[in-house]
Amino acid sequence: MTHARQSIILQHRHVAMVVCPDCEIVDVAGPMDVFCFANYALRMAGQITETESVYSLSLIAEQAGPIKTASGMRILADFAYDDVPDGIDTLMVTGAPFSVDSWTDQKLVQWLQCMMPKVRRMVSICTGAFLLAENGLLNNRKATTHWLYCEQMARQYRKVQILPDKIFVRDGSIYTSGGVTAGIDLALSLVEEDWGWEAAASVARGMLIFMRRPGGQSQFSSFAFNEAKNRKDFRELQAWIASHPEEDLSVETLADRMAMSPRNFSRVFCHEIGMTPAKFVERTRLEAARNMMLRSDQPMESVAGKCGFNNAEQMRRTFQRFLNITPQEYRANFK
Repeated sequence: MTHARQSIILQHRHVAMVVCPDCEIVDVAGPMDVFCFANYALRMAGQITETESVYSLSLIAEQAGPIKTASGMRILADFAYDDVPDGIDTLMVTGAPFSVDSWTDQKLVQWLQCMMPKVRRMVSICTGAFLLAENGLLNNRKATTHWLYCEQMARQYRKVQILPDKIFVRDGSIYTSGGVTAGIDLALSLVEEDWGWEAAASVARGMLIFMRRPGGQSQFSSFAFNEAKNRKDFRELQAWIASHPEEDLSVETLADRMAMSPRNFSRVFCHEIGMTPAKFVERTRLEAARNMMLRSDQPMESVAGKCGFNNAEQMRRTFQRFLNITPQEYRANFK
């Protein structure tokens, strides 16, 4: 067994999610699926065997058994609060956006406070941040929640520094995220924190989601891409482009990939996505460069090459045109 594989196996992590009635199922399933896909990604990379996992997953509720979600679908909690096994590495908690009473559930609030010293990371998804704020865990910390509830949270918990435009925020060992798919972004960042960028990017490719949003990016980012309105094959193409910014992404090459003429491909692309293929590719490469600069110390020429720019000067011009800032200034300000 190689040293690399030994280190992977020794770092097995138990990820647990606290759920309550009327939670949104995507807030639970989205982040948990990221960790599940991470197991697959590391198996495919040969870092663990087909029978091994680096993450084990469980759901926790006031009582073990079925929990009705906001959509009416039911999920099964593995453990009650009082029966949770030792050794939880990452404890996530999600709120119920349409059930305000759950945000201050005192039994859960007290249990989370007791668990805080026992876990490496405490994480909230969407309005789960209210539960952390209620027991004081967010006092004098930066945090976020779903943008619809940020103003209410700021009024209710004045010791918490609310950052309403952030997708997710880390302050020490506590992580908070916005609503719905922001929990997926946060989970991807946790996988990257544990196993590196390549593992997280592999998860993003496997789940057909964009590996494009750093934690410092706004929930309202003007650079968030429109997805194709009607055609699944074009949405899949967008995901492929986002995962391969370094490839030849000319109109001719992309049209050939879609088995279309360049002229027809450009017409359909503009209709479906609302911008030209060239503009989409340029923005995709910009987002890839922003991610890489925030997550590594690679020199600008290396970042430019890996993100599909001809050279660092072309990347610099793109940054200045879209962001009115140079890549060096962007890294210095946001890393």
